[in-house]
Amino acid sequence: MATPTTHLAIDLGAGSGRVMAGHFDGTTLKLEEAHRFDNAGVHLPTGWHWNATQLFCDITSGLARAHAAHGSRLTSLAVDTWGVDYGLVDRRGRLLGLPWMYRDGRTDGMIEAATKVLPREDLYRRTGIQFMPFNTLFQLLAEKRDSPEALAAADELLFMPDLLTYWLSGERMQERTIASTSQLLKVGSAEWDLDLIEKMGLPPGIFRPTSEPGTLVGRLLPEVCTGSGCDALQVTTCGSHDTASAVAGVPSAIAQPLFLSSGTWSLLGRELNEPLVSQATHDAGFSNEQGWQGTTRFLKNVAGMWLLQECKRKWDSDGLDLDFETLVREAEAASAPLWINPDAEAFAKPCDMPAAIRAYAAETGQPAPSTPGEFTRAILESLALRYGGLIAQMRTWMPDLPDTLHIVGGGSRNALLNQMTADATGLRVMAGPVEATAAGNILTQLLALGKISSLEQGREILRSSFQPRVFVPGNPEIWAEKAGCFAALVR
Repeated sequence: MATPTTHLAIDLGAGSGRVMAGHFDGTTLKLEEAHRFDNAGVHLPTGWHWNATQLFCDITSGLARAHAAHGSRLTSLAVDTWGVDYGLVDRRGRLLGLPWMYRDGRTDGMIEAATKVLPREDLYRRTGIQFMPFNTLFQLLAEKRDSPEALAAADELLFMPDLLTYWLSGERMQERTIASTSQLLKVGSAEWDLDLIEKMGLPPGIFRPTSEPGTLVGRLLPEVCTGSGCDALQVTTCGSHDTASAVAGVPSAIAQPLFLSSGTWSLLGRELNEPLVSQATHDAGFSNEQGWQGTTRFLKNVAGMWLLQECKRKWDSDGLDLDFETLVREAEAASAPLWINPDAEAFAKPCDMPAAIRAYAAETGQPAPSTPGEFTRAILESLALRYGGLIAQMRTWMPDLPDTLHIVGGGSRNALLNQMTADATGLRVMAGPVEATAAGNILTQLLALGKISSLEQGREILRSSFQPRVFVPGNPEIWAEKAGCFAALVR
């Protein structure tokens, strides 16, 4: 039997971060949380930013806790985060200001500015990425308008996982899966679209050749070792976009699985061997992000548990002591007085979400929720119906769509939403692992270290390591009627 080793997944979401320890014995992977911390962003006079230095301190604390628990078994680490956001560094590697938070309003109007230079269809054909106002392309156009001096001083753009990897290892790179979220990488390619970059008036020099997931980066810097007590661990890249790692962590026994990475965002799609770019996929707003070993993550971004998180934030400020488990229990006993379009612009930014939902109800002629349980039920049913509509759309392009949907991530613990999703899509749902992103992150480290040779082998390890929960679709007539009403409402 192989000597057991422990690998650290530094996994940062847009609401919280965690350092996860993955214990690998050559056959199975066991995950253990070493440290969890908040990542809410900070609202400064300039706008919404990520507190990158605090995140680095939290990571160092997580390394220290992992070292205290596991000592010399610690072998390697890699960082994944949410997409699109970045830091600019100068020639000496100094950060030129706190990274912007993607939900900041500075990108308002930037899609229109970009499409005056190149038509939407041309941008989509080049990059394969759906139009979202916070894509890196539009953030950089806002940077050029508002802070041209920062762009002029920048030597390199580092996406959030690249920036944190640099601070841990001293090595700078731009990993391919995170770069593919930018709407600046050629579709299905590791190459930047330099013609597009120059047409947009952006400095091409800040973009460097991309690195692959599973690349050996270097060793943990001495000062990080001193601060954490760790030895000079091997630092690697993973699927540095958290969705890339989450999809790598899908324990599917078949090629090209259907997946739903369920968290603050819902990323619904299918792993493909090549991009799918057409007028229809453009009109429907599907993206072709890149995975490891040449795969494409064909997916649609849907505003996921963000809606409930923002409601809870408001209720917390009002003194209501309601955890998510309580809200889901109350939703089970409630009915949905209305349905919402989860992707409506009114819900996109930090706000009084219950008030925004009540306003949406008034605008659409629906009754407003009156209790937290009704709000929660409305959000969960709307998400499930949204997933059902997207699956139906995908089936028109892919008649061979699998009959199983793998739900991974924190949202996979929500049994009510999982059952609703099975009912609304007509698919069998396999829920778990919850920490699929950490699992995929660690599988990529194992690939970099030569301990596994392929994605298929990694997924076989996951099937041996985690037991999913299965949800079978039911009540087809009821959910077909709901789907028709929902489609008429949100089109």
